[in-house]
Amino acid sequence: MEKSSRTLPTFCVQSLGCKVNQYEAEQIAAALRRRGLVEVADPSVAQLRVVHTCTVTVQAASKSRQTTRRATRLPVLDCSPTRLGDGVPPNGAPQATGAWDLQPDTAGRARVVVTGCWATSDPAEAAAIPGVDAVLTNQDDVRARLWSLVERWMPLESDTSAARPSFAASVALPILADRQAGPQRAFLKIQDGCDAFCSYCIIPRIRPRLSSKSVEDCVIEARRLVEAGHVEIVLSGIFLGAYGQQTAIRKRQRSGATPLAALVEALCTRVPGLGRLRLSSLEPGDMTVELIAVLRSHAQVVPHFHLPLQSGSDLILRRMNRQYRREDYLRMIDRVEGAFDRPAITTDIIVGFPGETDREFAQTLAVVDRARFIHTHAFHFSPRPGTAAARWRGDFVRGPVVNERMRMLTDRARAAGLAFRRQFVGQTVEVLVEKVEHPTHRHGRCERYFDVSFENPAARAGDAVRVRIERADEEHTWGIVL
Repeated sequence: MEKSSRTLPTFCVQSLGCKVNQYEAEQIAAALRRRGLVEVADPSVAQLRVVHTCTVTVQAASKSRQTTRRATRLPVLDCSPTRLGDGVPPNGAPQATGAWDLQPDTAGRARVVVTGCWATSDPAEAAAIPGVDAVLTNQDDVRARLWSLVERWMPLESDTSAARPSFAASVALPILADRQAGPQRAFLKIQDGCDAFCSYCIIPRIRPRLSSKSVEDCVIEARRLVEAGHVEIVLSGIFLGAYGQQTAIRKRQRSGATPLAALVEALCTRVPGLGRLRLSSLEPGDMTVELIAVLRSHAQVVPHFHLPLQSGSDLILRRMNRQYRREDYLRMIDRVEGAFDRPAITTDIIVGFPGETDREFAQTLAVVDRARFIHTHAFHFSPRPGTAAARWRGDFVRGPVVNERMRMLTDRARAAGLAFRRQFVGQTVEVLVEKVEHPTHRHGRCERYFDVSFENPAARAGDAVRVRIERADEEHTWGIVL
């Protein structure tokens, strides 16, 4: 029987924020594709626009608002009422934790749904934006709620309904099997939630409940992602080191074996074709002797580790309510450097935290010099409403002082990154080719995370290419294909 030529509804998911958000955006997109909608990259041609938001800083919340407003204002190109359906919800429709069906239907306009952390922290503000149709929070069953909305807004013909997945037995961390947007790497969310309450962080109020995906589900999902064509998998979570634990507070965690080590062992031994395994973020308490032993025993684990420092001052670390001190961090660096050949270490640092003096900042610079980070993500302290640190206004550091410290830290960080990359000149690395945007020029990340550029018109996105490093400057690392 010949299928109808009726045009299927289109959608676009815009994601802001961390790797967990990127993963969840992929989950939302996969659910909509299975429903029969067609994914498009350009929001202006999407009839359904999902904005998956971030709220970790004031700036992130502001960007989430701006992106949402833009989504509501974009005209819909080639959109007609027959494609959208009448879309008028019945009276007494179920309500989400945030808000549902906030705007009356207007034939031919796009539907806008706001999800994620900003939708959870500020649902009323998101709902008040003209043109927003629904706000789904992290406490909602997002898949089931979104499905219900699509059923009412964009009814499809009966021949697509048989492919509908069931949401009756919803789980907190559903398996994602579809190929993700990047051809070379895929994110695998293994953990959610945090209850550690760093004094500057709003996330424990947004994602308070901890949950972990089972080892079996992680293995199944990783196999499917590799079968879909991904070479590298990045393990991600809100607090990755709390995988398999009921709390992120280490003194309350059960002692014994490290669940994260068991997961890494399973992925490296039971996922055929896995080329690279990368862990998104770890702290001193996470890098146990057992975990390091497992990491170094498998060739798939790349020698790159993201180890957030935040500050090199014990006084500031205490005020931040971090679960380690300066010497704990330095001992972790020593353990990693002793286990791996020239590991690439990246980090996060907050500059101008309330109460930070020149002395405390100098202690941070000393750790930066010792650790020789390949990349430092440095950012100004952002007083996020709802956190303890936002109330310490009398201790805020003046803007010009913070700017000067940022300049000093950036200079140190760039010098350290350049020195790290230059030690590989003349040596061979394996590069996973990123998106191809030039007839001959290619680039991609090597095992130690830094980006390498080279000429090879035959290389395709996702290919693993052996490249000899020829030179490195402040902005680029260049090589020749072998």
